[in-house]
Amino acid sequence: MNQPLTSALGGDSNALLLELPPETDPAQHLSSATLALRQQLRESLGLPAHFLSGAGHQPVLWHAGILAKFITASRLASARRAASTQGASNWVHFLSDQDASDPFRMDVPLRDATGSIRRASIRLVVEGALLARDGVAAARPAQGARLVDFRDFASERAVDACTRVLAALGRSGGAAHAGIQLAQVMHECASRWLPAPCATLSSHALITCAGAILERIVREPVESAQAFNAALRADPRAAKPLHIWGESSEVPLWGVRSDGRRERIGALEARRRIDQGRLVLPRAFLASGLMRVICNTFVHGTGGARYERVGEAWWREFLGIELPPFATASATLVPELAALGLARETPVETSLAYRRAWWDPTQLDRPREPHRILEPVRAALLERIAEAPRKSALRRDAYRALSEHIAALRSTRRDELELLRASESHQQVARTQSALAHDRTWPFVLVPESAIDALAAAIADRLSARGH
Repeated sequence: MNQPLTSALGGDSNALLLELPPETDPAQHLSSATLALRQQLRESLGLPAHFLSGAGHQPVLWHAGILAKFITASRLASARRAASTQGASNWVHFLSDQDASDPFRMDVPLRDATGSIRRASIRLVVEGALLARDGVAAARPAQGARLVDFRDFASERAVDACTRVLAALGRSGGAAHAGIQLAQVMHECASRWLPAPCATLSSHALITCAGAILERIVREPVESAQAFNAALRADPRAAKPLHIWGESSEVPLWGVRSDGRRERIGALEARRRIDQGRLVLPRAFLASGLMRVICNTFVHGTGGARYERVGEAWWREFLGIELPPFATASATLVPELAALGLARETPVETSLAYRRAWWDPTQLDRPREPHRILEPVRAALLERIAEAPRKSALRRDAYRALSEHIAALRSTRRDELELLRASESHQQVARTQSALAHDRTWPFVLVPESAIDALAAAIADRLSARGH
Protein backbone atom coordinates (compact mmCIF):
# COMPACT_ATOMS: atom_id res chain seq x y z
CA MET A 1 0.00 0.00 0.00
CA ASN A 2 1.22 3.50 -0.82
CA GLN A 3 1.43 5.61 2.32
CA PRO A 4 0.33 9.23 1.82
CA LEU A 5 2.10 12.11 3.48
CA THR A 6 0.58 15.55 3.73
CA SER A 7 3.02 18.23 4.82
CA ALA A 8 1.98 21.75 5.75
CA LEU A 9 3.82 24.33 3.72
CA GLY A 10 3.10 27.72 5.19
CA GLY A 11 -0.50 27.05 6.18
CA ASP A 12 -3.40 24.69 5.80
CA SER A 13 -4.09 25.85 2.24
CA ASN A 14 -0.56 24.95 1.16
CA ALA A 15 -0.12 21.20 1.30
CA LEU A 16 1.93 18.50 -0.36
CA LEU A 17 0.51 15.10 -1.17
CA LEU A 18 3.18 12.51 -1.85
CA GLU A 19 2.54 8.79 -2.23
CA LEU A 20 5.44 6.47 -3.02
CA PRO A 21 5.49 2.80 -3.93
CA PRO A 22 7.06 0.48 -1.37
CA GLU A 23 10.34 0.50 -3.29
CA THR A 24 11.82 3.13 -5.56
CA ASP A 25 13.22 0.51 -7.91
CA PRO A 26 11.00 -2.60 -7.95
CA ALA A 27 12.74 -4.04 -11.03
CA GLN A 28 13.47 -7.29 -9.25
CA HIS A 29 9.71 -7.88 -8.97
CA LEU A 30 8.95 -7.23 -12.64
CA SER A 31 8.29 -10.00 -15.12
CA SER A 32 10.75 -10.85 -17.85
CA ALA A 33 8.24 -9.54 -20.44
CA THR A 34 8.09 -6.13 -18.73
CA LEU A 35 11.87 -5.91 -18.40
CA ALA A 36 12.36 -6.90 -22.04
CA LEU A 37 9.89 -4.23 -23.16
CA ARG A 38 11.65 -1.65 -20.97
CA GLN A 39 14.99 -2.46 -22.56
CA GLN A 40 13.54 -2.32 -26.07
CA LEU A 41 11.82 1.02 -25.50
CA ARG A 42 14.85 2.61 -23.90
CA GLU A 43 17.15 1.47 -26.69
CA SER A 44 14.72 2.72 -29.35
CA LEU A 45 14.44 6.11 -27.64
CA GLY A 46 18.16 6.42 -26.92
CA LEU A 47 17.65 6.38 -23.15
CA PRO A 48 20.28 5.13 -20.72
CA ALA A 49 20.02 1.76 -19.00
CA HIS A 50 20.48 3.19 -15.51
CA PHE A 51 17.80 4.32 -13.04
CA LEU A 52 15.20 6.61 -14.60
CA SER A 53 12.35 8.40 -12.92
CA GLY A 54 9.80 10.37 -14.90
CA ALA A 55 6.72 12.55 -14.90
CA GLY A 56 4.43 13.77 -17.62
CA HIS A 57 1.69 16.25 -18.39
CA GLN A 58 -0.13 17.97 -21.18
CA PRO A 59 1.63 20.98 -22.74
CA VAL A 60 0.09 23.73 -20.60
CA LEU A 61 1.49 26.26 -18.17
CA TRP A 62 1.90 24.29 -14.98
CA HIS A 63 0.29 25.15 -11.68
CA ALA A 64 2.15 24.23 -8.50
CA GLY A 65 0.44 20.84 -8.24
CA ILE A 66 1.84 19.85 -11.64
CA LEU A 67 5.26 21.27 -10.79
CA ALA A 68 5.28 19.12 -7.64
CA LYS A 69 5.28 15.86 -9.60
CA PHE A 70 8.15 17.02 -11.82
CA ILE A 71 10.15 18.10 -8.79
CA THR A 72 9.43 14.70 -7.25
CA ALA A 73 10.66 12.89 -10.36
CA SER A 74 13.88 14.91 -10.47
CA ARG A 75 14.48 14.52 -6.72
CA LEU A 76 13.93 10.76 -6.97
CA ALA A 77 16.74 10.65 -9.52
CA SER A 78 19.08 12.85 -7.50
CA ALA A 79 18.36 10.92 -4.28
CA ARG A 80 19.04 7.65 -6.07
CA ARG A 81 22.26 9.08 -7.51
CA ALA A 82 23.46 10.12 -4.07
CA ALA A 83 22.66 6.74 -2.53
CA SER A 84 23.89 4.48 -5.34
CA THR A 85 27.44 3.20 -5.65
CA GLN A 86 27.05 3.39 -9.42
CA GLY A 87 25.93 7.00 -9.18
CA ALA A 88 24.02 6.99 -12.47
CA SER A 89 20.39 8.09 -12.56
CA ASN A 90 18.30 10.70 -14.29
CA TRP A 91 14.75 11.79 -14.98
CA VAL A 92 12.61 12.05 -18.11
CA HIS A 93 9.90 14.53 -19.05
CA PHE A 94 7.05 12.83 -20.88
CA LEU A 95 4.97 15.24 -22.93
CA SER A 96 1.33 14.24 -23.44
CA ASP A 97 1.04 16.12 -26.72
CA GLN A 98 -2.00 14.08 -27.77
CA ASP A 99 -4.15 16.25 -25.51
CA ALA A 100 -6.61 18.65 -27.15
CA SER A 101 -5.55 22.02 -25.82
CA ASP A 102 -3.98 25.32 -26.76
CA PRO A 103 -0.52 25.34 -25.15
CA PHE A 104 -0.03 29.06 -25.66
CA ARG A 105 -2.49 30.45 -23.15
CA MET A 106 -1.83 31.88 -19.71
CA ASP A 107 -4.34 32.68 -16.98
CA VAL A 108 -3.66 36.04 -15.36
CA PRO A 109 -5.51 38.35 -12.94
CA LEU A 110 -7.03 41.37 -14.66
CA ARG A 111 -8.76 44.37 -13.12
CA ASP A 112 -12.11 45.38 -14.62
CA ALA A 113 -13.71 48.81 -14.82
CA THR A 114 -15.26 48.45 -11.36
CA GLY A 115 -11.91 47.63 -9.77
CA SER A 116 -12.76 43.96 -9.24
CA ILE A 117 -10.30 41.22 -10.12
CA ARG A 118 -11.17 38.54 -12.64
CA ARG A 119 -9.28 35.58 -14.02
CA ALA A 120 -8.65 35.83 -17.75
CA SER A 121 -6.94 33.56 -20.25
CA ILE A 122 -4.69 35.44 -22.65
CA ARG A 123 -2.94 34.17 -25.76
CA LEU A 124 0.83 34.50 -25.65
CA VAL A 125 1.78 33.98 -29.29
CA VAL A 126 0.95 35.39 -32.68
CA GLU A 127 -1.48 33.40 -34.75
CA GLY A 128 0.31 30.74 -36.74
CA ALA A 129 -1.10 28.02 -38.97
CA LEU A 130 -4.87 27.80 -39.30
CA LEU A 131 -5.40 25.15 -36.66
CA ALA A 132 -8.31 24.65 -34.31
CA ARG A 133 -7.81 26.07 -30.82
CA ASP A 134 -8.57 22.62 -29.42
CA GLY A 135 -6.15 20.88 -31.76
CA VAL A 136 -3.34 18.72 -30.43
CA ALA A 137 -0.01 20.34 -29.61
CA ALA A 138 1.89 17.82 -31.72
CA ALA A 139 0.25 19.30 -34.84
CA ARG A 140 1.14 22.91 -34.00
CA PRO A 141 4.37 24.55 -35.07
CA ALA A 142 6.50 26.45 -32.59
CA GLN A 143 5.47 30.10 -32.56
CA GLY A 144 6.85 33.48 -31.63
CA ALA A 145 5.75 35.47 -28.60
CA ARG A 146 3.45 38.42 -29.23
CA LEU A 147 3.31 41.82 -27.60
CA VAL A 148 0.89 41.68 -24.68
CA ASP A 149 -1.03 44.73 -23.43
CA PHE A 150 -0.34 44.86 -19.68
CA ARG A 151 -2.55 47.86 -18.87
CA ASP A 152 -5.33 45.81 -17.23
CA PHE A 153 -3.03 43.44 -15.35
CA ALA A 154 -3.93 43.52 -11.67
CA SER A 155 -0.39 43.55 -10.27
CA GLU A 156 3.26 44.03 -11.10
CA ARG A 157 3.83 40.43 -10.11
CA ALA A 158 1.43 39.32 -12.84
CA VAL A 159 3.22 41.53 -15.37
CA ASP A 160 6.62 40.14 -14.33
CA ALA A 161 5.35 36.54 -14.50
CA CYS A 162 3.87 36.98 -17.95
CA THR A 163 7.00 38.78 -19.18
CA ARG A 164 9.09 35.89 -17.94
CA VAL A 165 6.99 33.35 -19.83
CA LEU A 166 7.02 35.46 -22.99
CA ALA A 167 10.83 35.76 -22.86
CA ALA A 168 11.17 31.99 -22.50
CA LEU A 169 8.80 31.51 -25.46
CA GLY A 170 11.00 33.76 -27.55
CA ARG A 171 14.08 31.69 -26.71
CA SER A 172 12.39 28.40 -27.62
CA GLY A 173 11.04 29.25 -31.06
CA GLY A 174 13.17 26.63 -32.79
CA ALA A 175 11.46 23.69 -31.10
CA ALA A 176 10.15 20.78 -33.16
CA HIS A 177 6.53 21.67 -32.41
CA ALA A 178 4.41 23.64 -29.98
CA GLY A 179 4.34 20.94 -27.30
CA ILE A 180 8.12 20.71 -27.14
CA GLN A 181 8.34 24.49 -27.13
CA LEU A 182 6.03 24.78 -24.13
CA ALA A 183 8.00 22.06 -22.32
CA GLN A 184 11.18 24.07 -22.83
CA VAL A 185 9.42 27.16 -21.48
CA MET A 186 8.40 25.29 -18.35
CA HIS A 187 11.92 23.92 -17.86
CA GLU A 188 13.35 27.44 -18.04
CA CYS A 189 10.77 28.97 -15.70
CA ALA A 190 11.18 26.13 -13.18
CA SER A 191 14.99 25.84 -13.42
CA ARG A 192 15.38 27.06 -9.82
CA TRP A 193 13.86 23.77 -8.61
CA LEU A 194 14.05 21.50 -11.63
CA PRO A 195 17.31 20.33 -13.22
CA ALA A 196 17.10 19.63 -16.93
CA PRO A 197 15.80 16.15 -17.80
CA CYS A 198 17.92 13.73 -19.78
CA ALA A 199 15.16 13.69 -22.41
CA THR A 200 11.78 15.22 -23.27
CA LEU A 201 9.69 12.55 -24.95
CA SER A 202 6.43 13.26 -26.74
CA SER A 203 3.56 10.80 -27.02
CA HIS A 204 4.26 10.62 -30.74
CA ALA A 205 7.84 9.50 -30.05
CA LEU A 206 6.55 6.86 -27.65
CA ILE A 207 4.15 5.29 -30.12
CA THR A 208 6.67 5.21 -32.95
CA CYS A 209 8.98 3.11 -30.74
CA ALA A 210 6.29 0.64 -29.73
CA GLY A 211 5.87 -1.05 -33.11
CA ALA A 212 5.11 -4.54 -31.81
CA ILE A 213 2.39 -3.26 -29.48
CA LEU A 214 0.92 -1.07 -32.20
CA GLU A 215 0.91 -3.97 -34.65
CA ARG A 216 -0.91 -6.21 -32.20
CA ILE A 217 -3.54 -3.55 -31.45
CA VAL A 218 -4.46 -3.06 -35.12
CA ARG A 219 -4.24 -6.82 -35.79
CA GLU A 220 -6.49 -7.77 -32.84
CA PRO A 221 -8.78 -4.74 -32.36
CA VAL A 222 -11.75 -6.74 -31.04
CA GLU A 223 -9.68 -8.43 -28.33
CA SER A 224 -8.07 -5.08 -27.44
CA ALA A 225 -11.43 -3.32 -27.11
CA GLN A 226 -13.00 -6.19 -25.18
CA ALA A 227 -10.12 -6.22 -22.69
CA PHE A 228 -10.36 -2.47 -22.17
CA ASN A 229 -14.14 -2.42 -21.81
CA ALA A 230 -13.95 -5.26 -19.30
CA ALA A 231 -11.39 -3.31 -17.27
CA LEU A 232 -13.54 -0.21 -17.50
CA ARG A 233 -16.41 -1.88 -15.68
CA ALA A 234 -14.45 -1.44 -12.46
CA ASP A 235 -14.63 2.36 -12.94
CA PRO A 236 -17.00 3.33 -15.79
CA ARG A 237 -16.28 7.05 -15.40
CA ALA A 238 -12.55 6.72 -15.87
CA ALA A 239 -12.85 6.76 -19.68
CA LYS A 240 -15.19 6.04 -22.57
CA PRO A 241 -15.50 2.45 -23.78
CA LEU A 242 -14.03 1.43 -27.12
CA HIS A 243 -16.57 0.66 -29.85
CA ILE A 244 -16.46 -2.86 -31.25
CA TRP A 245 -17.11 -3.19 -35.01
CA GLY A 246 -15.19 -6.27 -36.08
CA GLU A 247 -12.02 -5.42 -38.04
CA SER A 248 -12.92 -1.73 -37.80
CA SER A 249 -13.20 -1.81 -34.00
CA GLU A 250 -11.95 1.29 -32.23
CA VAL A 251 -8.32 1.28 -31.15
CA PRO A 252 -6.62 3.24 -28.32
CA LEU A 253 -5.15 5.71 -30.80
CA TRP A 254 -6.06 9.22 -31.87
CA GLY A 255 -6.13 10.20 -35.49
CA VAL A 256 -5.30 13.85 -36.21
CA ARG A 257 -7.26 15.85 -38.79
CA SER A 258 -5.79 18.54 -41.02
CA ASP A 259 -6.98 21.26 -38.62
CA GLY A 260 -5.16 19.59 -35.70
CA ARG A 261 -8.23 18.17 -34.01
CA ARG A 262 -8.00 14.60 -32.79
CA GLU A 263 -10.55 11.94 -33.71
CA ARG A 264 -11.37 8.40 -32.65
CA ILE A 265 -10.36 5.85 -35.27
CA GLY A 266 -10.79 2.14 -35.94
CA ALA A 267 -8.15 -0.44 -36.67
CA LEU A 268 -8.41 -0.32 -40.48
CA GLU A 269 -8.17 3.46 -40.54
CA ALA A 270 -5.29 3.39 -38.05
CA ARG A 271 -3.34 0.99 -40.23
CA ARG A 272 -3.99 3.10 -43.33
CA ARG A 273 -2.70 6.24 -41.63
CA ILE A 274 0.33 4.47 -40.20
CA ASP A 275 1.20 3.10 -43.64
CA GLN A 276 0.87 6.61 -45.08
CA GLY A 277 3.14 8.05 -42.40
CA ARG A 278 0.35 10.23 -41.01
CA LEU A 279 0.24 11.33 -37.40
CA VAL A 280 -1.39 8.94 -34.93
CA LEU A 281 -1.12 9.41 -31.20
CA PRO A 282 -1.72 7.07 -28.25
CA ARG A 283 -4.67 7.39 -25.92
CA ALA A 284 -3.88 8.20 -22.31
CA PHE A 285 -3.82 4.66 -20.92
CA LEU A 286 -1.57 3.43 -23.73
CA ALA A 287 0.84 6.35 -23.45
CA SER A 288 0.89 6.20 -19.65
CA GLY A 289 1.64 2.48 -19.68
CA LEU A 290 4.61 3.04 -21.98
CA MET A 291 5.90 5.75 -19.65
CA ARG A 292 5.58 3.48 -16.64
CA VAL A 293 7.39 0.62 -18.38
CA ILE A 294 10.28 2.92 -19.33
CA CYS A 295 10.70 4.35 -15.83
CA ASN A 296 11.90 2.72 -12.65
CA THR A 297 9.49 5.09 -10.92
CA PHE A 298 6.89 7.15 -12.78
CA VAL A 299 5.20 10.03 -10.92
CA HIS A 300 1.53 10.72 -11.59
CA GLY A 301 -0.67 13.53 -10.39
CA THR A 302 -3.84 12.76 -8.50
CA GLY A 303 -5.91 12.81 -11.71
CA GLY A 304 -3.85 10.16 -13.47
CA ALA A 305 -4.06 7.73 -10.60
CA ARG A 306 -7.72 7.00 -11.39
CA TYR A 307 -7.48 5.81 -14.98
CA GLU A 308 -4.27 3.92 -14.23
CA ARG A 309 -6.21 1.14 -12.54
CA VAL A 310 -8.18 0.58 -15.75
CA GLY A 311 -5.05 0.87 -17.87
CA GLU A 312 -3.19 -1.65 -15.72
CA ALA A 313 -5.89 -4.24 -16.28
CA TRP A 314 -5.80 -3.71 -20.08
CA TRP A 315 -2.02 -4.02 -20.20
CA ARG A 316 -2.18 -7.20 -18.12
CA GLU A 317 -5.06 -8.91 -19.93
CA PHE A 318 -4.36 -7.88 -23.51
CA LEU A 319 -0.57 -7.51 -23.66
CA GLY A 320 0.54 -9.73 -20.78
CA ILE A 321 2.54 -6.86 -19.31
CA GLU A 322 2.46 -6.14 -15.58
CA LEU A 323 3.04 -2.41 -15.20
CA PRO A 324 5.45 -1.21 -12.48
CA PRO A 325 4.01 0.67 -9.48
CA PHE A 326 3.81 4.45 -9.73
CA ALA A 327 4.18 7.36 -7.34
CA THR A 328 1.69 10.19 -6.89
CA ALA A 329 2.57 13.79 -6.13
CA SER A 330 0.58 16.99 -6.02
CA ALA A 331 0.48 20.22 -4.04
CA THR A 332 -1.76 23.14 -3.28
CA LEU A 333 0.05 26.46 -3.42
CA VAL A 334 -1.67 29.76 -4.10
CA PRO A 335 -0.29 33.18 -5.04
CA GLU A 336 -0.04 35.93 -2.47
CA LEU A 337 -3.00 38.30 -2.46
CA ALA A 338 -0.86 41.15 -3.82
CA ALA A 339 0.14 39.03 -6.82
CA LEU A 340 -3.55 38.81 -7.72
CA GLY A 341 -4.12 42.52 -7.13
CA LEU A 342 -6.05 41.89 -3.93
CA ALA A 343 -5.22 44.17 -1.01
CA ARG A 344 -6.89 41.80 1.43
CA GLU A 345 -9.32 38.94 1.35
CA THR A 346 -12.88 40.20 1.77
CA PRO A 347 -14.75 38.10 4.33
CA VAL A 348 -17.80 36.37 2.94
CA GLU A 349 -20.82 36.71 5.20
CA THR A 350 -23.59 34.17 5.40
CA SER A 351 -26.78 36.17 5.39
CA LEU A 352 -30.38 35.77 4.30
CA ALA A 353 -30.59 35.21 0.56
CA TYR A 354 -32.35 38.00 -1.31
CA ARG A 355 -34.39 35.55 -3.39
CA ARG A 356 -35.64 33.86 -0.23
CA ALA A 357 -36.67 37.21 1.28
CA TRP A 358 -38.29 38.36 -1.98
CA TRP A 359 -40.71 35.45 -1.97
CA ASP A 360 -41.30 35.62 1.78
CA PRO A 361 -40.45 39.08 3.21
CA THR A 362 -41.36 37.90 6.71
CA GLN A 363 -38.05 35.97 6.59
CA LEU A 364 -36.39 39.35 7.23
CA ASP A 365 -37.62 39.04 10.81
CA ARG A 366 -36.24 35.53 11.29
CA PRO A 367 -33.26 35.02 8.91
CA ARG A 368 -31.78 32.18 10.96
CA GLU A 369 -34.87 29.99 10.96
CA PRO A 370 -35.07 27.07 8.52
CA HIS A 371 -36.64 27.96 5.19
CA ARG A 372 -39.37 25.35 5.69
CA ILE A 373 -40.96 27.41 8.51
CA LEU A 374 -43.74 29.46 6.91
CA GLU A 375 -45.58 32.44 8.32
CA PRO A 376 -49.22 31.62 9.30
CA VAL A 377 -50.99 33.63 6.55
CA ARG A 378 -48.87 32.10 3.76
CA ALA A 379 -49.29 28.63 5.24
CA ALA A 380 -53.08 29.02 5.36
CA LEU A 381 -53.30 30.27 1.77
CA LEU A 382 -51.08 27.44 0.52
CA GLU A 383 -53.33 24.98 2.31
CA ARG A 384 -56.38 26.51 0.59
CA ILE A 385 -54.69 26.16 -2.79
CA ALA A 386 -53.78 22.54 -2.10
CA GLU A 387 -57.31 21.63 -0.97
CA ALA A 388 -59.15 23.38 -3.83
CA PRO A 389 -59.94 21.34 -6.97
CA ARG A 390 -57.49 21.85 -9.83
CA LYS A 391 -58.52 24.58 -12.33
CA SER A 392 -61.34 25.68 -9.98
CA ALA A 393 -62.35 29.25 -9.12
CA LEU A 394 -61.56 28.51 -5.45
CA ARG A 395 -58.00 27.55 -6.37
CA ARG A 396 -57.53 30.67 -8.54
CA ASP A 397 -58.93 32.93 -5.79
CA ALA A 398 -56.57 31.41 -3.22
CA TYR A 399 -53.58 31.82 -5.52
CA ARG A 400 -54.57 35.47 -6.23
CA ALA A 401 -54.88 36.11 -2.51
CA LEU A 402 -51.40 34.64 -1.93
CA SER A 403 -49.89 36.84 -4.66
CA GLU A 404 -51.55 39.97 -3.24
CA HIS A 405 -50.36 39.07 0.26
CA ILE A 406 -46.76 38.70 -0.90
CA ALA A 407 -46.93 41.94 -2.93
CA ALA A 408 -48.20 43.83 0.10
CA LEU A 409 -45.38 42.49 2.25
CA ARG A 410 -42.82 43.48 -0.41
CA SER A 411 -44.23 47.01 -0.52
CA THR A 412 -44.05 47.31 3.26
CA ARG A 413 -40.47 46.00 3.42
CA ARG A 414 -39.23 47.64 0.20
CA ASP A 415 -36.26 49.46 1.75
CA GLU A 416 -35.05 46.40 3.62
CA LEU A 417 -35.29 44.27 0.48
CA GLU A 418 -33.27 46.78 -1.51
CA LEU A 419 -30.56 46.87 1.14
CA LEU A 420 -30.46 43.07 1.15
CA ARG A 421 -30.16 42.95 -2.64
CA ALA A 422 -27.27 45.42 -2.58
CA SER A 423 -25.57 43.46 0.19
CA GLU A 424 -26.00 40.21 -1.70
CA SER A 425 -24.45 41.74 -4.81
CA HIS A 426 -21.48 42.86 -2.73
CA GLN A 427 -21.18 39.42 -1.18
CA GLN A 428 -21.23 37.80 -4.62
CA VAL A 429 -18.24 39.94 -5.59
CA ALA A 430 -16.57 38.98 -2.30
CA ARG A 431 -17.16 35.29 -2.97
CA THR A 432 -15.67 35.63 -6.44
CA GLN A 433 -12.59 37.41 -5.11
CA SER A 434 -12.22 34.85 -2.33
CA ALA A 435 -12.38 32.01 -4.87
CA LEU A 436 -9.55 33.63 -6.83
CA ALA A 437 -7.44 33.88 -3.68
CA HIS A 438 -7.88 30.16 -2.96
CA ASP A 439 -7.59 28.85 -6.54
CA ARG A 440 -4.74 26.31 -6.69
CA THR A 441 -4.60 26.30 -10.50
CA TRP A 442 -2.93 29.67 -11.05
CA PRO A 443 0.35 29.30 -13.00
CA PHE A 444 3.21 28.58 -10.63
CA VAL A 445 5.07 31.66 -11.89
CA LEU A 446 2.58 33.70 -9.83
CA VAL A 447 3.39 31.77 -6.64
CA PRO A 448 6.16 33.11 -4.35
CA GLU A 449 9.49 31.42 -4.98
CA SER A 450 9.88 30.93 -1.23
CA ALA A 451 6.71 28.79 -1.17
CA ILE A 452 8.01 26.59 -3.98
CA ASP A 453 11.39 26.42 -2.20
CA ALA A 454 9.54 25.02 0.80
CA LEU A 455 7.67 22.58 -1.43
CA ALA A 456 10.90 21.30 -2.99
CA ALA A 457 12.49 20.97 0.45
CA ALA A 458 9.49 19.03 1.77
CA ILE A 459 9.70 16.62 -1.16
CA ALA A 460 13.43 16.14 -0.58
CA ASP A 461 12.86 15.56 3.14
CA ARG A 462 10.18 12.98 2.43
CA LEU A 463 12.43 11.08 0.04
CA SER A 464 15.32 11.29 2.49
CA ALA A 465 13.10 9.85 5.22
CA ARG A 466 12.30 6.95 2.93
CA GLY A 467 16.02 6.31 2.48
CA HIS A 468 16.09 7.03 -1.28
